[in-house]
Amino acid sequence: MLNTSLFTLFLITSALTVATPGPGVLMTLTSSIRYGLRTAIYVILGTATGTVVMAAISSTGLGLLIATSPAAYEAIKGLGALYMVYLGLKLFKAKPFSFDLAAKEKPMGITVKQKSVLWLQGLTLQMTNPMLIMFFLSLFPQFIDHELSFLPQVCVMTVTYFCTVFLIHCGYGWIASNFRRLLSTPKAAKVINCVGGTFFLFLASRVFYEMLLEIGA
Repeated sequence: MLNTSLFTLFLITSALTVATPGPGVLMTLTSSIRYGLRTAIYVILGTATGTVVMAAISSTGLGLLIATSPAAYEAIKGLGALYMVYLGLKLFKAKPFSFDLAAKEKPMGITVKQKSVLWLQGLTLQMTNPMLIMFFLSLFPQFIDHELSFLPQVCVMTVTYFCTVFLIHCGYGWIASNFRRLLSTPKAAKVINCVGGTFFLFLASRVFYEMLLEIGA
């Protein structure tokens, strides 16, 4: 059902991607700071749900492409590798996330009781992020084994990504709720950025190497 080595790489890539501070992490932090993790969990669930929707949209188009044009699929795989190079370099240049940024965010004007609105905010954040669908289009092809059934692999990766988003964001929310001082320094985020950037560049080089081998064959 799954290629274990490819799935392991997917899991590592997903974890590093999700752990890298961005809009979703910022929303989780601000919500956790204001309402506490118990209420902010609805924002996190909305964010995780948004990734599932975007993954489904991306993988559906990708599945049709694989079935109709292997050459186009290889081209997208190459573009995906270039995109990962872009992500890696962007992480190296990114400014470390700071707790001060979250603390200065304007209140969202939402009461604790409006949990459905919090969930919708997390969902909307992901659905209106044009880079997310590009990320999935570049991510999934790298970890799909052509000798195995397409749909089960995508379903497992989608569920895995949902769980990864949920767990890591809960971790950020827990820290924001209980250990604010740990977020007063950007050093932790800087380490995450460097590790994530290195891994993206490694993964991209792996894809280019395999493509060169296929051309040589």
